[in-house]
Amino acid sequence: MRYLGQNCFLILMIFAPALSHSRVVREGYTPAPTFSPSRWTLCISQPPEDCPFQQSSIFKGLAFSDLHAEYENADTWYPSWASDGNLYSPWTDGTVEGIKSYSGGKGATTGFAKITGNDPLHLTITDVGTYPSDPSPYGGRYPCGSLVYNGVWYYGAYCLLDGGNGLNWDVLGPFVGFRWSVNYGKTWTQTPCTPSHPLFGEQSLNHEPIRIGAPHFVDFGRNMEYSPDGYAYLVAHGASQGPQGRRKAYDSWITGDEIYLIRVKPSIANINDISKYQFFAGYDKAGNAIWSGNFKKIQPIAKWMNHMGCVTMTYNAPLKRYLMCVTDGGTTLSMFNTYILESEDITGPWRLVTYMEHFGQQGYFVNIPSKFISHDGKTFWLCYAANFSGGEDGVPFRSNPPGSRYGMCLREVKIVGPNDPLLDTNILQSPDNIAPDALLTVSSVHSGYSADGAVDRVVAGFPDDTSHEWASNGQGVGAFILLRWQSDHLVNRVILFDRPNNLDQILSGLLVFSDGTSIQTKPLPDDAKQGLNVTFPPKKIRWLIFIATKVKSNSPNIGLSEIAVFKTKK
Repeated sequence: MRYLGQNCFLILMIFAPALSHSRVVREGYTPAPTFSPSRWTLCISQPPEDCPFQQSSIFKGLAFSDLHAEYENADTWYPSWASDGNLYSPWTDGTVEGIKSYSGGKGATTGFAKITGNDPLHLTITDVGTYPSDPSPYGGRYPCGSLVYNGVWYYGAYCLLDGGNGLNWDVLGPFVGFRWSVNYGKTWTQTPCTPSHPLFGEQSLNHEPIRIGAPHFVDFGRNMEYSPDGYAYLVAHGASQGPQGRRKAYDSWITGDEIYLIRVKPSIANINDISKYQFFAGYDKAGNAIWSGNFKKIQPIAKWMNHMGCVTMTYNAPLKRYLMCVTDGGTTLSMFNTYILESEDITGPWRLVTYMEHFGQQGYFVNIPSKFISHDGKTFWLCYAANFSGGEDGVPFRSNPPGSRYGMCLREVKIVGPNDPLLDTNILQSPDNIAPDALLTVSSVHSGYSADGAVDRVVAGFPDDTSHEWASNGQGVGAFILLRWQSDHLVNRVILFDRPNNLDQILSGLLVFSDGTSIQTKPLPDDAKQGLNVTFPPKKIRWLIFIATKVKSNSPNIGLSEIAVFKTKK
């Protein structure tokens, strides 16, 4: 993720009148404030070149508001929305309401808590407790899949091993099984499974690959309201190749190669019985998902070697989409990368919503609590923890986005669609926008303005900050701006933003390129809240010129708030 001037986020100012500072909160829904947030940020999504996931055609990115909240000093928060309207979550490795839990060593414990409230900014954490679970012969036993369904709380735990490489729990151990509570955590019954005899029979004492190490329940809403068939589904990250020839921490608590999917009809009788589980085993010739009762036939629903890790999934009912959050934990101590995938079907195919480089800067355990999804599905909250290791190579991690820290972090976000003006405005910060590198020539400049205002990556201008736009000196038709570069560039896109006032507007223009081609443009949106996007087959150019060929009647000083020119590799 990128911040302007800090290699992370671009900060986009969106001004709107403050109608009221009151919040009307309804159960199960977190509304946006009745006044607009003062700022939104859009992650500049730049996935690695070997990313196997195509960009989503309906979701083009993720924008962050300036609303966030942080709670307690522990991590591993995975809230489950119960029928009583409350959230119930595991936690560990820290202190919650004065109670401590640590999941490493023979005396390992795991924490649990109830979270009440409907506004993520004002939640209350109560009924806190811990439960002991011996990880032997492994080194740690940590929380993972947690589900409250029909009044029963199923609480899963998995094992970890220190591989002796100076990293953080760099060997993923087996998923042990589920303990359960029939009174929301007041008392617990321990799983009959053990680390030596885990539910799915996997072991990694010799660093063997684990497929189902840290599964998490797919969040289907309150009391699994939107489960398509009554099954509880779980996603888990893992690997199928190793350890020979693999990097250190190739399959750890936060790294892996593949995502797996399993399902079970949730009940106390079924939850720790492998014979009651079904495992995704690929597709038949007609493209239908195959579900097998044989663990050995399990197949991944997604894979990207050395780029996967801890995974969660939430069904966004208003949008009818599954959203899957994946974190690639690098070395287990480095900055982490998180990306969000979407699909109409729980088995895929998966498409990229956004790739958030160095989210947090070390964000992890990212999930989307269904309780805080808006009625239209476009706004929701990310729940995560961040920056447990403090820094890398002696350099402290930053809280990026602001509020990211060790604890339960909640951050309001919204899906950006293909026609959302946020997308065009924030993409100006992309390094592929070469307009700021050009030498400029303009037909004229009004006093108090400059040509540089048209290529400063900021959409603004009269009646606010006039330094961020170019205005001609009394010109209409014939006003032009010329961009020249010192070498040839292969380009395939131009975005044009009109001046934001309601007096001047370009109704048509002409883009002329140094290769001898030209493109006639349509009217530019008059308020500059959205740009005119002009795409074309790649062409190698050294200069281009944009000329206003038709303007709104009585336009006094035609110009541009911004012009962006994008290079391409092919």
